[in-house]
Amino acid sequence: MVKKIFSTILIAFLLSGSLSLVAKSTLLENIPLDSWVYEVVDELTCQGFFPSLHKNVRPFTRQQIASLVLETNLKLKEGGLKLTDSQLWLFSKLNQEFRLELEQLYYKEQKKGRKPTILRYGTSPVVYLTVTEGDSSYGRLQARFEAGVQFDKKFVLKDRIVIDTKAEKERRYKGREWKHHLTGVLDEAYASLDFRYFYLLFGRDHIRWGPGREDVLLLSHLIPPFDMLKIEGKLGAFKLIYFATILDQMWVPHYGFWANRYLAGHRINLKLNLGVELGVSEVVLYGGKNRHPEPYYLNPLLPYYGEQYNQNPDDNILWSLDVTLSTFRNKELYFELLVDDFQYDFASEPHQTGFQVGISYAEPFGWGRSYVNLEYTRINNWVYGQNKPWNVYTYKGWGMGSILGPDADRWQFNLTCHLTKDVDLKLHQEYKRKGEGRIITPQTPAVPSSNKFPSGIVEETNQCKFMFTYQPSANLKLDLSAEYNWVKNLGNQSGKDQKTFVLGAQLSLNLWKERRF
Repeated sequence: MVKKIFSTILIAFLLSGSLSLVAKSTLLENIPLDSWVYEVVDELTCQGFFPSLHKNVRPFTRQQIASLVLETNLKLKEGGLKLTDSQLWLFSKLNQEFRLELEQLYYKEQKKGRKPTILRYGTSPVVYLTVTEGDSSYGRLQARFEAGVQFDKKFVLKDRIVIDTKAEKERRYKGREWKHHLTGVLDEAYASLDFRYFYLLFGRDHIRWGPGREDVLLLSHLIPPFDMLKIEGKLGAFKLIYFATILDQMWVPHYGFWANRYLAGHRINLKLNLGVELGVSEVVLYGGKNRHPEPYYLNPLLPYYGEQYNQNPDDNILWSLDVTLSTFRNKELYFELLVDDFQYDFASEPHQTGFQVGISYAEPFGWGRSYVNLEYTRINNWVYGQNKPWNVYTYKGWGMGSILGPDADRWQFNLTCHLTKDVDLKLHQEYKRKGEGRIITPQTPAVPSSNKFPSGIVEETNQCKFMFTYQPSANLKLDLSAEYNWVKNLGNQSGKDQKTFVLGAQLSLNLWKERRF
């Protein structure tokens, strides 16, 4: 194990030194979806900050968050804003994380003409230590290193490579194992261009739509990234997003051919300063033997459902509607509805639906320095599936929607207490039920009605997790956790129970270096 760790560190530093020689602070660069920044932004938006941010369309660019932080800084400087202790602590971390972008934006705001060039290079290793009963392979090291260069504040190139000693534990990574059990994946590799009125990205990156705290129903970030073309445009309070990607091919034994598979999606998102965010999304998964990308699905403005009906293919179309309300002080309510294969006659078969509802509450009942989230998710049977196996809503073996999959529901409770500027104490409580339905379960053209939810023998999971977080700066974060899991009817097998106790530690470092000229 020690040999693996040293090998990973050596490879990470060699590659980071060779690939990051021209990396600099980039305003257009996307913030990786596994960054701690999103958790901080969620808490601050619940408290009324960043009212113009389209929070349910991710990833954010560094410029988006840095601009909002700068706006808050200027209000503080003018004396028009007062922050609580925990708000000051959260903003101090954001100020440190985006200090280079803030400097660029501030000088632009002040029209002083100073545009310092800043070179950054290095790596960001993450060390995991997990102790589980019956598992002796407890150590793990992950090294992330990035290179990004921006030209004239309009064009950016970005790469991020992850080297992992246990990549099989991550849904986000898909790659072949190297020697010494190492796996390397390029999970971000894109070029993006700012055309003022719209933003274009071409390459590999993650995408996430929806308001859920850790999980969403339609497009999840907990899968390998897409190689895609993505366009985002903003007009007043509206944001329009479109993407298209080629998915993995699928061998279909029953038909005896390799099926090509494609995914396209578009979304319109409305954000009002009153604290209302509304999003409507539609995606289509299609494919088959020798099928090519369809021009009508490459049109961002065409409704896929109507066009499918006119063209007469049998593709898999999913819709989602989500709304977030943060009009009440320190409270945020959100809801997402997923509809798979809408039946316009309301008679031929039942709708396959799922929904998620949640509430976030900062400083509940006057309890300062705390943040609470309660969330319920339910996904009915047959959701994400289809009668044609190549149209099943999966990518590289993983469901592209909620990690729950169909025929399941879940309650989640999260509590964060900011004990000091650097120390947080967190509690996560979860209860989950999982029926026998799966995404890959073969379907008939018309799915049957089901009177029992979840179906068959139900697997029940109770999880309780305590976490201690120490983060003295944006460059260092230490998480210590203790977790207890109790599973009844494991794998939907009656009477098969499992109890596990897990101790974990995770150390994340940011070893970037900087040069200015």
